[in-house]
Amino acid sequence: MTRRGIWRVIAFVLTLVVGGGLFAFIVSKQGVDDILVSLSSFGLLPFIGFVIISLANFLFYSLRWQLIINKHVNKKQRVPLRKVYMHRMAGFAMSYLTPAAQVGGEPVRIAMLSSEEEVSLKQSTSSVILDIAFELSAYIVFILAGVGLAVFEGLGDGNSFLIITIGLGAALLILLIFFAAIARGKGFFVHVFRIFRLNKMKPMKKFEKSLVDTEKMMKQFLLKNPRLVFTVSLLSLLVISFRVVEVFYISYFFGVDLNFAQAFLMSTLPGVALVLPIPAGLGVFEGSFATLFTLLAIPLNAVAFALVIRSRDLVFIFLGLIHMLLRGKAFIEKKILKPVIEGGRRL
Repeated sequence: MTRRGIWRVIAFVLTLVVGGGLFAFIVSKQGVDDILVSLSSFGLLPFIGFVIISLANFLFYSLRWQLIINKHVNKKQRVPLRKVYMHRMAGFAMSYLTPAAQVGGEPVRIAMLSSEEEVSLKQSTSSVILDIAFELSAYIVFILAGVGLAVFEGLGDGNSFLIITIGLGAALLILLIFFAAIARGKGFFVHVFRIFRLNKMKPMKKFEKSLVDTEKMMKQFLLKNPRLVFTVSLLSLLVISFRVVEVFYISYFFGVDLNFAQAFLMSTLPGVALVLPIPAGLGVFEGSFATLFTLLAIPLNAVAFALVIRSRDLVFIFLGLIHMLLRGKAFIEKKILKPVIEGGRRL
């Protein structure tokens, strides 16, 4: 393992320990018995229903990516939605298991997609970068809307919300600069690449050319498909807004009726935890629900509520990991074993 790889492992373990410690503290505050009683009251059938509607919503996440992919290839090379769906599920699984909760699975998505014969590595990279850029933009706007509502409702510490707003606002500004730079043909990653003079290193020359070609693909998508860009943007806002429906659903089966403001705040503000460098926002996610429920006087067990969501996520992780294992096996057989066997036969 390289030195860089060792530091990544150390960072992962440390953040996991911090998150695990915070999670244990919150569990002790909420009470194990109360958590188990709450989960028991929720029931198995409502949980299965929650998984089903979440799988249905995931279909629209995959559809957005498919729309982007299929504009990168010709009609005969288009990737069916079922494959896109499972590749995205694999990316979700990896994102959940890394400190970079929102983007950690993108290399897996690129690898899964580029293993398809009809999609090149550059096309795959371009589609994934665009997809995650649209997703993060909608995600940040969604959370900022929640922060705005929280301020309007007079919740919490204004300084905390100010810090969150500045941080998220800066991230959104970077994304907007990214879209503008790519659309104008100025380049974004290439520009950063050259600022740090990485292009002066001989081994990086080939990579720079690939980067330029990839950004040209993104430029073509943004400029030649204005209606599709609008559709993808709208779809991004719709799929992230579905979290409000999920909150209403879970709360209903916990026996608690919410108004729209409560549901919207519950679906937005805890999302801040998922952009922090802690795997799956462990501990912080549960703590944000506990704080919010106290401020809104919602009679729900925060850990039980979060565990319903995490249990759904575990189903997604299981499906994603299975797909990665099966796809990896197929890739090895197709790209490595088959050529070796055929070469042996020719000999």
